[in-house]
Amino acid sequence: MESDTFDHLDLQLLSALEVDARASFSRIAQVLGVSDQTIARRFRRLSAEGGLRVVALRDAEALGQDQWMLRLRCAPTAPPSSPTHSPNAPTPPGSAWPPAAPRSSA
Repeated sequence: MESDTFDHLDLQLLSALEVDARASFSRIAQVLGVSDQTIARRFRRLSAEGGLRVVALRDAEALGQDQWMLRLRCAPTAPPSSPTHSPNAPTPPGSAWPPAAPRSSA
């Protein structure tokens, strides 16, 4: 994006999508007092450059379930560095850790 910040209309569009992610661009435009082309253009820009994604989530509370969200960032080539990790701990079946010793090309 050209700017690291969102302008007022961007924030209004994001708020409208939080309320009803399935609302049409023309409905959002009507509520915000701009054209539907403006909303469509802003949506495409935010999606392409701002990382906006509209996703579906089930209402876990209405279904009597707990909802958990977890985001992990992994470095698959880094060895475990946790003080609780024991090098003598059993390796789960199918696990790639610890890596096999390199084979010599003799």
